[in-house]
Amino acid sequence: MSSIRPVDLADHDLAALQEARDLLGQARQAAATLALWTPEEAKRVAKEVAAALLPRAEFYAEWAVRESRIGKVVDKIAKNQIACTLTPSAWDNVALGGVRRNDALRIVEIGRPAGVVVGLSNSTSPVATILFKTLMCLMTRNALVISPHPVALGCCTVVTQELQAAIEKAGGPAHALQILTRPTVEATGALMRDARTDVILATGGTPMVRAAYGSGNPAIGVGSGNVPIYVDASADIEAAAQLIVSAKNFDHGSPCSAPSVLMLHASIAPQMQQALAHQGAHVCTEQEALQIQNHAFPGGKFNGKVVGRPAHEIAQAAGVQVPIDCQALVCPIANPQAGHVLLKEKLSPILGCVVVPGMDQAIGVARLMLQHSGAGHTSGIHSANAEQAVVWGAALDYYRVVVNGSTVHDSTGANTGLPYTFTIGTGYAGKSSVDCNVGPELLVNWKRVAFPLPGGWAGAMASGAASPAASGSLSTLTPELQATVLRIVQEELEHLR
Repeated sequence: MSSIRPVDLADHDLAALQEARDLLGQARQAAATLALWTPEEAKRVAKEVAAALLPRAEFYAEWAVRESRIGKVVDKIAKNQIACTLTPSAWDNVALGGVRRNDALRIVEIGRPAGVVVGLSNSTSPVATILFKTLMCLMTRNALVISPHPVALGCCTVVTQELQAAIEKAGGPAHALQILTRPTVEATGALMRDARTDVILATGGTPMVRAAYGSGNPAIGVGSGNVPIYVDASADIEAAAQLIVSAKNFDHGSPCSAPSVLMLHASIAPQMQQALAHQGAHVCTEQEALQIQNHAFPGGKFNGKVVGRPAHEIAQAAGVQVPIDCQALVCPIANPQAGHVLLKEKLSPILGCVVVPGMDQAIGVARLMLQHSGAGHTSGIHSANAEQAVVWGAALDYYRVVVNGSTVHDSTGANTGLPYTFTIGTGYAGKSSVDCNVGPELLVNWKRVAFPLPGGWAGAMASGAASPAASGSLSTLTPELQATVLRIVQEELEHLR
């Protein structure tokens, strides 16, 4: 039987650290070239790269599921397709660089790309996350170095190579996109701490996101989910059941915005449980729920083997009989209290369920969930009462409250006005620097050249002139002046590198 010698491990770790250093050196060279692009050229290249990868959505979805054993192929195909179609077009009318003028405030704004971005990729949406971050960086003229999750290293490496080839075919520089092929904790940490890194896009587990914030470099991080959903007495029961089960089953419950615990108003709980069963969920007995709980949280610790696995497989492992096409496992929680493991995030088709006499008690259960995780992320409510929905949102520290919809799809704008993203910021509540759905606009800084303004900013505020202007009301400068200013900015960026 072969064994790994300590010297082999040491060599691997040293090679990983050296690879991290080499990647950043090459990324800085690519960033200098990308900074010379116009915003229009950057968006053109992003569109061409996305179009080249779109036909490969199914190939990489199958690979990701096969390698990581997380999620469903059909849903990962959808994620990959959305990343390739929506990302390059969603910000067509948003300025992601260049020069613009605000006449009301007499300010000229000059866009500056971040430079080198280090992007962490998660295990649950490995390829879609890389597609999304790559296209965001291209649109904003930034170089990107990916540190992938080890469970999906193979598919992440190959899709990165194919993306880079597409970038070069579209006229982009070498090393605009690279990947750490030895993603050790030490090498990823070295990437994040290096002075040549300008910003970190942190998507992944809480420890790695915390490390990003402690790196000494700017970080745009996300927090973990743990989604409570309250079903009020006034809810459309059949519609709510369909949306909840569909969201919980999407990618086998692995998205961080998937429902985690239901709170059912007592007056409609029996009907709601029947409706959930009608949609293909298995409503467990107390004994079955205990068996599933013990399998998912043996000894009170989370069993990572349930992440993104089919409901019937999890049930079978727990000794519970369900149909092979079971969509979700609804586990009653008779006595919700602090520390109950089913109040934690589960990243699987396991769905906690609590019957409550009213919204006040539902809010209490959600606050117990917040003691574990989910702060600043997503919650949901099904109610015919708009005021009730707003009260639910005000009472809890979740920054996205989806009303009568799917928390998986509508937290990122499928049927709401929330922006599309694959990276959800959780704000101060979730120990994140941003509370918004992360988009490419966060990868551009704006210099502001301020000319004398009678009355100053306070006067403009008083007159209403300082109100945030829509992008369409920002006058563009003459082409000649834009070219001059961009040339100066490019020279400055080159000097900084």
